Formats: sequence, C-alpha cells, structure tokens
Amino acid sequence: MNVLIVGAGIVGYGCAYSALLDGFDVTVVDHSIEFGLPNVWPSILLSKESIPLEFSTDQNFEGTEKAHRHEWIMKSMSIELAKKGCHFLHKTRINHSERKKNGTYSVEFVGAGQVNGTKQFQHLIDATQDTWIPWATPHQITTPSSQYNVERQEATGFVHLDTSTSDFQNPIYQINRQDGLIESWFSGNPNITNRKTIEIISTMLPTNHSLWDCSHRFQTGMNLWNILR
Repeated sequence: MNVLIVGAGIVGYGCAYSALLDGFDVTVVDHSIEFGLPNVWPSILLSKESIPLEFSTDQNFEGTEKAHRHEWIMKSMSIELAKKGCHFLHKTRINHSERKKNGTYSVEFVGAGQVNGTKQFQHLIDATQDTWIPWATPHQITTPSSQYNVERQEATGFVHLDTSTSDFQNPIYQINRQDGLIESWFSGNPNITNRKTIEIISTMLPTNHSLWDCSHRFQTGMNLWNILR
C-alpha cells in the first residue's frame, strides 16, 4: 500500500495528503534541496479555508489573508505532511521506471538524496508539470498511474519595493507581501529596468491564470489521487 509522487509542488502535496488519508505509505521525490525553493510561483491564496492541510509558521512569515509566500506555504505543508507519515526524497530524480504486469512499479532513484537504487511502489503519480526547475535533468517516468497535465507559458515575477513607476502598473497579479515587499507577475518576459527590484523570478506557469491560485492547485492534487480510488 505505497505510492510515489514525483514533483514536489502543491499539486503533489494535495495528492500526498489524500493518499495519506486513505492509509497509504507516501513518498514525495524531486530534485530540489528544499521543497518550495526556489520560489517559482506567485504567492496567491484566494481561500485558505479551501486547503484542509494546516500551514503556519511561528514567525507568521507565510503571509497576509490573501497574499501568502509560496516557499513558506511549502515549508509548513512539508512539516504537516511529515507529521502524518509522508517521506521526502530531496536531491533525487527518477532514472528509470517500469510498470510490471501486475500493475506495480519498479523505480530506480539516483542523486545525492537519502535513497539510491530500485524500490517498488503500488502507484506512481506524475505531478512534475506543477514544478519548474530549469536546471534539473528530467525524471524518466513511464506510464504513471495518474498524471497532472497543464498547458504552460513563460511568466516573470518581480519582487520590488514600490509601484511608483509605470513599470509595475499592469501586472496579471500584484501582491502586497507580509515582509513589506510587492510581487508583480506578468506573462512573458517584460523588459523592466527598475532598480528597486529585489528579485526576478523567471518561470513557466499555466496559461489559465486561475490555476495560479495555491488553493486550486492543492484541490487539483487531491482530485489527482481520488481518480485512482
């Protein structure tokens, strides 16, 4: 009764949460040294109540009512999932996977993480399209039990001090963060030279902008698991 979820994003975490509730032994694997970092998503959470998994920090770093920092959401969710028994394989990728005649999976792990070699799983969930790690060698996943598919396009986020110039006047989303900074998100890669920019986040996000919402992604992950029940 074990399941491997490939792709440590909020979709993967929603899937892991549902599988844990059903009594499965759950492992989440991905390339990053710390899941949730680097931050390659807008920190948008339109309805925290729609996420059944609790997340918070003692320092209240996670955000305001509708503007949460994505990396702190992931960090807090990682802690809560670990408390429920979830296993995490960091700095690891799938080198080979094979679906056997009985429907189970033989999966080979490689990397600098906690596990290398071949392990067996009852289910293999591919949630990698919810993550964006441009430097990483792709996972090699064959005929997964379930897969998250989404159309993506180039997007850019700017973390900056203020909006006093015209550079940040027409973003898709603009978020006032708990730390006093502002996130402005645009489709494509706009040419912005404002020197009050603290960070530039280049990534690939869904073409459907409603899918940028963290609560929607978590529910999508729960549904990804539920179709296997």
